[in-house]
Amino acid sequence: MAEMSRIRVLIVDDHAVVRNGLTTVLRIYDDLELVGEASNGKEAVDLCQQVRPDVVLMDLMMPIMDGAEATKAIRQRCPQIQVIALTSFKEKDLVQGALEAGAIGYLLKNVSTEELADAIRAAHTGKPTMAPAVIEALTQAQRMEQLARAILDTSPEPADLAALLKEHAPEMFPDSAIEIRIYPDQTLMHDPSGHPPIPESAWQWLHTSSRASCFSPGAELPWGGVQTDDGALLLVPITGFESRVPMGGIAIRRQRDPHAATELIPVIKSLAAQISSAIHSAHVRAQALEHQKVAQELALAGQIQVSFLPESLPDLDGWQFAATMEPARETSGDFYDFIPLPNGHWGIVIADVADKGLGAALYMSLGRSLIRTYATEYPARPDRVLLATNRRLLSDTSAGLFITTFYGVLDPTSGTLTYCNAGHNPPYLIRAQDDKRVQLLFKTGMVLGVTEEGSWEQSETQLVQGDTLLLYTDGLIDAQDSSETPFGERRLKETIVAHTGHSAQDIQTGLLRELHFFMGDAPQADDITLVVIIRES
Repeated sequence: MAEMSRIRVLIVDDHAVVRNGLTTVLRIYDDLELVGEASNGKEAVDLCQQVRPDVVLMDLMMPIMDGAEATKAIRQRCPQIQVIALTSFKEKDLVQGALEAGAIGYLLKNVSTEELADAIRAAHTGKPTMAPAVIEALTQAQRMEQLARAILDTSPEPADLAALLKEHAPEMFPDSAIEIRIYPDQTLMHDPSGHPPIPESAWQWLHTSSRASCFSPGAELPWGGVQTDDGALLLVPITGFESRVPMGGIAIRRQRDPHAATELIPVIKSLAAQISSAIHSAHVRAQALEHQKVAQELALAGQIQVSFLPESLPDLDGWQFAATMEPARETSGDFYDFIPLPNGHWGIVIADVADKGLGAALYMSLGRSLIRTYATEYPARPDRVLLATNRRLLSDTSAGLFITTFYGVLDPTSGTLTYCNAGHNPPYLIRAQDDKRVQLLFKTGMVLGVTEEGSWEQSETQLVQGDTLLLYTDGLIDAQDSSETPFGERRLKETIVAHTGHSAQDIQTGLLRELHFFMGDAPQADDITLVVIIRES
C-alpha cells in the first residue's frame, strides 16, 4: 500500500513557547509533517528555499523582518508555497497587509487544533481560510469607514445621523441590541425597536462615571442588580469633540459569545468618536449657515478655528507647556493640539496647510479632526495615525492641498517622545545638560495629502530634566523685515538658546518679542505658531 503523502509545514514565530506548542499540535496528525522552525521572517525566507515546505504558519509581529514582508518574499521566490498568517492581532491594516503580501489564510492564535489542521489542509489545496473573528473585525472596520465617509460627505443633522446609524451600525454588531443616546433624552438609535431599553439608572451611571465598561453575564451592576444570563452589556460614553465632557452614550447587549464582548470596546469607542465628530461638524455647519456675507463668514470661521485650539494646556508635574498661534488673516492654515491618551500619555501636534485663506482653514479643520480620531484609535503608533489620516485626506477630498505635520506621543513619566515628522520644519530640542546643544527632529516622511503610497518612519527621543523642545511653523522663520530679509533659522536658534533656562511662557514671549522687533512695520505674510515644552530640572 502506498505511503500517505504528508503536508510539509514550516513554523515561523519569534516566541519559542509558541513554536513548541504548534509542534505538539502538528504531531497529533499523521498527514502533517514539521520540516523546520524559524524565529523571524528572514530566517523563514532562507529556510523555505532550503526545505521547500508546502505550508508556512507565519507570525506577523517579529523582529528583523515582519511576517507580511516575509510572506511577500516567499511567495515571489517560491510561489508553490502557501502561507497562513497566524497571529494574535486582527486589525484591518495587518489583515490587509498579510493578504496583499500573498497569505492564503489568516488565523488567530486561539484557534483550535482541529481548525488549524483543517486550515493547513485547505491551504495545501489552494483554498483560503479566515478566522470568523477576523471576518467580523473586517466587517466592523468596513462599516466604520463607510459611516465615516457618509458623515464626512453629508455633515448630517441629528435626524440624518440617526438614519446613517440605522443603516451601518447593526452589521458592525451582529446578534446585538444597540441603543445610542444624546443627553438628556435624545435617542439616535434603538435597534431592534422591540428590544427592551436599558434602565434609566444605567444611563445615569454612564453619564457620571464616563468610562467604557463591559458587564458579563452574572456580573453585579453598579446601578443595582445583576447582569442577565442572556448576554453581556457594554456601555461606552460619547464625549464632546472639544470639551471631552460626556454628551451621550452607546449601550450594546451582546448575545453571541458574551465573554469575548470586551474585544468590542475599541470598535464602540471609534463609533462614539464618529458620532461626536458628526455632531460637532453639524454644529459648526449650522453656525456657518447663519452668516450670509463673505466678511461675516470669514470672521465666524476665524472664531470657530480659534475654538478648535486647546482650551487649556496639559497640567503635568515636572513639565511646562506654552503654545500660541498668530494668524496672518481672519483664518489660519496652522494648528496645534494636545490630545489626552491612555496611560497618561499626550499626543502633541503642530501642522501647517500649504495654502492660505478659508480653504486652508477648512482643510486644517478636517486634518485636525482626522488626527484626533486616529490618535485615539492608535494611541502608541504615530506612524499609523499619519498613515490613516493621509489616506482619508486623499480619499475624501480633492482639494489638492497638503499638510506638513509633526505628531509625537509624550510619556511624561519617562520623558520619551515617540514621533513622526511629515515634512514639517524640524523641531528644536535644546539639551540643557549638554551645553545647550541643539538637536533637530528631522522629517521621517513626506507631507500629508500628496500620495496614498506615503509612509512614515517612527522615531524616538527622550527629554531629560532641563531640556526644552520648540515646535514652530515656517511663518516664524519666513517672516521678513521691511527690506524683505527673513528672520531665518540662525536667528531662531540664537534666540531660543539665549532664552533657555527661562519658563516656557517666558521663552515664547521672548521669542515673539524678538520676532516682532525684527519685523518692525512689515506686514505679517504667514501664520505663526509656536509650542514650547520644558521638562523641569
